[in-house]
Amino acid sequence: LLSRRKDVVLFRNVITQSNTTHKSVPMILSSVHTSQHKELYRRTGIIALFNEAGFTTYFMSNQSPQGAMIDNLAHDATHVEYMDSPRLDMQLVEAMRNALEKDESEKILFVLHSYGSHFSYRQRYSPEFSHFLPDDDVAINIQNVDMIRNAYDNSIRYTDYFLNEVIATLEKLEGVSSAMYYCSDHGEDLFDGNKKRFLHASPTVTYHQLHVPSLAWFSPQYREHNYDKVAAAVNNELAPATTYSVFHTMADMVHIISPYVVKRASLFDPYFDYGATRY
Repeated sequence: LLSRRKDVVLFRNVITQSNTTHKSVPMILSSVHTSQHKELYRRTGIIALFNEAGFTTYFMSNQSPQGAMIDNLAHDATHVEYMDSPRLDMQLVEAMRNALEKDESEKILFVLHSYGSHFSYRQRYSPEFSHFLPDDDVAINIQNVDMIRNAYDNSIRYTDYFLNEVIATLEKLEGVSSAMYYCSDHGEDLFDGNKKRFLHASPTVTYHQLHVPSLAWFSPQYREHNYDKVAAAVNNELAPATTYSVFHTMADMVHIISPYVVKRASLFDPYFDYGATRY
C-alpha cells in the first residue's frame, strides 16, 4: 500500500542508536545523542516539548508499561493510553480516531508506540493477513525458519496496512495541516548470515539489527505551507542518519525552536549534517 503512494518520503539510510527497545525508544523520544546517554535522566523529551509549544499530546502504546525511561517520558503526555489484548497495531489507529472525534484542540501530537514485528510474529497480525504460508506460530528453531520468515513477512504487510491507515485517517481531516513521521527502534535478524543470528539485542550487533525503516508523509496543506521542509526531506532520502534525528526532525516539523533542538540534525532541514553515525 505504501509503495503505491506518491506522497511518502522514504529515508533509506537510517540506523538505530541501540538494538534494544529499552535503550532505543527513550533516545528516540529525547534530544540526547548516544554519546550523551546519561543526560536521559536529566532531560524531558519530545512530548514535554510539544506540551510547552501548546499542543495537546497523546501517548498511545501497544506495548505494556516498562517501568523504565519509556514510561517516564510517555507520562508527560496529556493523555496516556495502553492497548488491551490482543494488542494488534490497528487498535492504535482506532484509539487515535476516537480521540480525534472528541478533541477540539487546534494543535495535537500523537505518539503511537506500535508492536510492529516483535516475536512471536504470528501474533502481530490478524488471520486475514496470512498472505505468506505456512505461517504457524512455532518455536525458535532453525528447522522452522521458513514458517518464521513467512510470519515475519506477514507482520511487515500488516505494518504497511497500519501505517497506510494512519495516513488515511489524517487525509480525512479536511483543511488540516498534518504530517506523520515513522521510525523503527531497532531491526531484526531472521537466522541471517553465517552466524544464523535471531531476534535483536545481541551484545555484538549486525547489519539487520542496526538498519531501520524511516518515512514521512505530509498533507497537501502542510506541503503548501512548508514547501522548503518537504523539499529538504526529499533531498535527504539517502542521507546517513540515526534515530538521534527523530526528536529534532519532529520539532523542526512544527517549527519548534529550543536550546535542545539541533536543527541541522533534522531530516527536514536543507542543511542536514548528521556527522558520524554512531551506535
